[in-house]
Formats: sequence, C-alpha cells, structure tokens
Amino acid sequence: MTTTVTTTTNMVTNMITTTTSPTGCGFRAPLLALLVLLASCTGEDPATPVPATTDGEPAAESDGSYGYGGYGGYGSYYGAGEIKFLDEAATNASPEAELTQLVFIDTDGNETSVSELAGDRHLVLVITRGNTTPICPYCSTQVARLIARYDEIAKRGAEVVAVYPIETGEDREKLDRFLENSRGRLDDPSLPIPFPVVLDVELKAVDRLGIRKDLSKPATYIIDKDGRVRFAYVGANIADRPGVDAIVAQLDQIVGGESDASTSEETADTP
Repeated sequence: MTTTVTTTTNMVTNMITTTTSPTGCGFRAPLLALLVLLASCTGEDPATPVPATTDGEPAAESDGSYGYGGYGGYGSYYGAGEIKFLDEAATNASPEAELTQLVFIDTDGNETSVSELAGDRHLVLVITRGNTTPICPYCSTQVARLIARYDEIAKRGAEVVAVYPIETGEDREKLDRFLENSRGRLDDPSLPIPFPVVLDVELKAVDRLGIRKDLSKPATYIIDKDGRVRFAYVGANIADRPGVDAIVAQLDQIVGGESDASTSEETADTP
C-alpha cells in the first residue's frame, strides 16, 4: 500500500509540475487536493472514532480523555444532553486530610469548620468545581437536586454542606450567580436553599484534600456524626458524581448500622 501511494503521489506531483499551459492551470487545485488525499493514506487502520456525547457524559477530547483533558475547558458543556449522575456509587477515594478539621468561609465572611457545620448530625459534604467560567452546569444541577430532595437527606439525620472553591477572595461575588443558576434549574426557582453553602478561599481545602484540577474535581464525602468518613467519592470527570439516590443509599446504610447497634446494646442489657 505504501509503495503504491508513493508511486501515485510522484505521478501526480509530476503532472502538477509539468502542467504549465493556461488550460492545464485549471486542474492544479483538484490535483493538489488529490495529492493531499493520497498522502494521507498510510495503509494503517483508521483511527478509532471519538465517542459521541451521551447523557450526562462530556464529549471526548482529541486525546481520548473525558472531562476536557481532565477537567479544563468548556467546549462540550452544552452538548451533554440530559445531565445524569450515578444512582449507585461506592467509595473510590481516601481523603488526604482530616475532614472535620477543614475550615471554610460562610456567606457572612466568618470562618467555620466541618464539625461546626455538622453539629450532631451526619454530614454530606459536596465540593463543586468552583468559580469556573462559564458556570459548570453539572455543579449547578447537582446543587439544584440536593435542594429539591433535601428533606430525604434531613430525615436520615444528615445535613448537607455545599462547598464553592474560589481562587481569590475577590471571586466570592461569583457565588451569587452560581446559586442563581442552580435555582434556575428547579421546578420552583423561589425555593430557599435549605443547607449551608460555604467558600473554600484560595482552594486551601481542595489542596489539602489533593483534589485540585481546574479548579477542583467534583467530590462528595459523607461523615457520620462521630466524625468518621463513611463515604468518599472523587469524580474522574466533571459529570462523574453520585446522585441523590446514591447519597440516600449510603445514609441508609449508616442509619441501618446505628439501628442494629442499638438493638444489640438493648439485648445485651436485658437480664
């Protein structure tokens, strides 16, 4: 195949070179196009086609990666179709920092820790990608669904905290636009946000957790009321996140374990 292409290419080149008459000039463009086409033939199998965008999955980059070369870039945001998250998810990460000791800034500008935010409840800590431009639709959709189904989480003795990482303190004004975008994805945009939304200024918590990637990888952690990490999930791309069903299932396991422990203790105390 290679020999044939080389011979044919040389023939076409000679035809273009020797075509000098006015009549022959009109054929140069088509011949050049043919030359380029033939030169592209290598005899190798054609490259694997880039997968088409599917629901909730960002389109593949030219290098075959998903999530835009990891997480950067936004070219395929609006070709993702209906956004879907995982209905089932298992722990896939181990936090590189003590979660209860992480410190954030609340919307009033005050420092607050994870333990303060949780109180005596289990905690679902959701870290969004942060102040991306444009706003990450996966992040705002995730927050909207947590708002819509917050009661299901609260009934299981848990609180939700959404984290919005920002590069500098000056970026905090972008949180309002992000939350407005999140509300816009609700059936009722007037619904209040029933859980705390805090800032990770200069991505300090993101760096301590080891999840920085333009700006942060999406991450979800569940800490029980005793401060133990019971679930940790860090997305492999911007769409890779546990949905509310997956979070509720994890909380049910925690609550079920508490019930079993209480029953065992009562049985042990019975004479």
